[in-house]
Amino acid sequence: MWRSVPLYNIILDKIRNNNNIRDDDLFKEVKNSTNYEVSYDDFLKALMALEIRGYISVSLIKENVRMITYLGDKE
Repeated sequence: MWRSVPLYNIILDKIRNNNNIRDDDLFKEVKNSTNYEVSYDDFLKALMALEIRGYISVSLIKENVRMITYLGDKE
């Protein structure tokens, strides 16, 4: 299914509002703000792509608990 707004953009918008956020809280916010179904695997792939591009940093707090930190926009 085609998405009107890319998942990356939705995640970045949510992270900009909350500089540090746990992945489960962010996933709930993303699911509530989209009008299509977002799987957890797609969510993790989008997080990995954003981390590789340098927009966010993902740190492991405990097993299966991640802290996501917004690093800023790239120019």
